[in-house]
Amino acid sequence: MVRTQQKRHHRGVIRSLLILALTLVILFTALPRHQETNSFILSLAILNLMARIVMMCILFNYSDVLLKIGVFLYTYAQIFGTGFIIFSNAIVHVTGMILEMVGIGMIALSLFLLFKNVSGDQLFRLAFSDSLTGLMNRQAFLNQARRIIKILGERDKTAAVIYMDLNKFKFVNDRYGHHTGDRVLETVGKRLKSVVRRGDLVARFGGDEFVFFLPDSKEETAQQVVKRIIDRIALPILINGVQFCLGMSAGIAIFPRDGKTMEELVKSADKAMYEAKSSQNNYVFSSQTEEI
Repeated sequence: MVRTQQKRHHRGVIRSLLILALTLVILFTALPRHQETNSFILSLAILNLMARIVMMCILFNYSDVLLKIGVFLYTYAQIFGTGFIIFSNAIVHVTGMILEMVGIGMIALSLFLLFKNVSGDQLFRLAFSDSLTGLMNRQAFLNQARRIIKILGERDKTAAVIYMDLNKFKFVNDRYGHHTGDRVLETVGKRLKSVVRRGDLVARFGGDEFVFFLPDSKEETAQQVVKRIIDRIALPILINGVQFCLGMSAGIAIFPRDGKTMEELVKSADKAMYEAKSSQNNYVFSSQTEEI
C-alpha cells in the first residue's frame, strides 16, 4: 500500500515537471524575446520558481487532491511570471496572475477544509488523549472522574480505582530502545481498552503506568477487572520478530473507604501498587496495605 502511494506520488511529480518544462519550451518557441532583460530580476524569478517546484514536490505527498491542484497552479503561474520578464508579453503576465490567484485560492480552501476537520475530533483527541496509546491523558481522566465521583457520593454509591504498572518494561527500553518500548505501550493500550466495561475510564498516567476508574463498583468487580487485565497483559507481544512477555502489578482503592477525592484514591491505589510490586503479587487492595 505504501509503495503504491509512493509510486503515485512520483508519477504525479514527474507529470507536473514535464508540463512545466513543456510550457517553457512552448513559450521560448512561440514568443519573441524581449531585448532588455534585467538579469537580477530574472534570477530572483528563477529562484522563486525553483522554490515553488520544491514545495510542490513536498506537498504532492499529501492525498488532498484540491491541495495538489492548487500548489501545481501556484507553481505553474511562476512559469508565466518568469516568461513575462523574458518576453514582456501582457497576455503571459495576465495568464500568470490568474493562475496564481486560482492556485492560492485552492490552497487556502483545502487548508480551511483540513483545519475544519482537524478542529473537531482530532483536536479533541490531541487535547484529551495520550498521543501514543490513544487512552485518556492524566488531566482529562482526573477531570472526568472528579465529576463522576461527585455524583456517586451524592447517591451513596461506591467506585474503584486501579493503579497498574508494567513489570519488566524498563528491560525492554534498555535492551531494545524506546521505539520498541513505544510499540509495546501501543499494544498494551489497545488491550486495556478491550477489558474495561462501558462507562469505565482508563488513562495512561505516564511511562508504563495506567489508571482505571470503575464507577459503581465494589471489591468483587474491581477484582474481576484486574484479573482480566492480568490475562491480557500476560499474552506475548511480538515486535520485529522479538517476543515480549510482560507482567503487571496493581493497587486497588475503593471509594469512599480508601479516599473521598480522586487525588486520595489515586494516592491510595498507587501505594497499594508498590506494595504489590514489592511483595511480588499481581494486585493488592489498599485496605490490605496496613495488614501486610
